[in-house]
Amino acid sequence: MEFQSKLLALCSLHILCLLCFHLNKVSAKVPAIVVFGDSSVDAGNNNFIPTVARSNFQPYGRDFQGGKATGRFSNGRIPTDFISESFGIKEFVPPYLDPKYNISDFATGVSFASAATGYDNATSDVLVSPFSLNTQTSEI
Repeated sequence: MEFQSKLLALCSLHILCLLCFHLNKVSAKVPAIVVFGDSSVDAGNNNFIPTVARSNFQPYGRDFQGGKATGRFSNGRIPTDFISESFGIKEFVPPYLDPKYNISDFATGVSFASAATGYDNATSDVLVSPFSLNTQTSEI
């Protein structure tokens, strides 16, 4: 039963992403985007914590602005970046732990996501991610 609910949640997220990819702008007034999750939505938080789960090297980021690896587990932008842009908020969602951003940057969106995080806190313990889902939600 638990597997089915997780699968349904994952499918729902993918459907939402697909819908947002096909929209240029959404007329709704969404003031900010706040992201929690794992490597599929990690905007680079793992670059700033002691973990082996990193993507701050090539080929990651080759299609991102300037071709630079940002810590996103992608060759470019991640689903939450596209969702944010579709709502007219910002082109990409910054990582919470990146010191070059401040509170005013986070007023319109921020990502707390960290690769190697799972729904169960034991997942992040096994996969060496000190930024578990519980930690992510408590940081807000």
